[in-house]
Amino acid sequence: MANRTKNTYGQHSVYGSLAYDFNNPIFFPETTLDEPVKAPAPPKTREQTAVRTALRTKQALAPFAIIGTACVAVLLVFSLMFRIQLTQVTDETVQLNQRFEELKAENAKLLIQYESAFNLTEIEEYAINDLGMQKPRSDQIYYVDSSAPDKAVVLQEETEDGGLLDRLKDFLALIGEYFE
Repeated sequence: MANRTKNTYGQHSVYGSLAYDFNNPIFFPETTLDEPVKAPAPPKTREQTAVRTALRTKQALAPFAIIGTACVAVLLVFSLMFRIQLTQVTDETVQLNQRFEELKAENAKLLIQYESAFNLTEIEEYAINDLGMQKPRSDQIYYVDSSAPDKAVVLQEETEDGGLLDRLKDFLALIGEYFE
């Protein structure tokens, strides 16, 4: 069994790793020991300049992105237009409120002038002296008593309860009035 555990390489046994042992006479005959080991010549290479090509990446836009962008743009425009309209309406409201305050002040002044223009004693003297009017006497004054509640009476016609023939005539008369 001992022979089987030994690794054999050709005629000689090898223990361990001798793969890199170039001076081992087992692997090289004595005639070749003095000669240097010739490494194979490197392959001939030509240098070429590589042409750099710019890669063009194909860009694609999703239809939903385009639609979404268009919707956002439309909403921004509408928002801007509504903001402009709101500003205009606010300006008009401020102007109208100022005008309203001016008109209230003018109304108060005109009311004072109107009340001062009419003097009741002057009007009464004008009516008596110039127009010949007189004050009513006590026997010409009549008072109406309206303390009693109003009453309304609804009159109903007495109808005779006719037969089937009278009802049919009434129904046909109603239909005739409808079509006339």
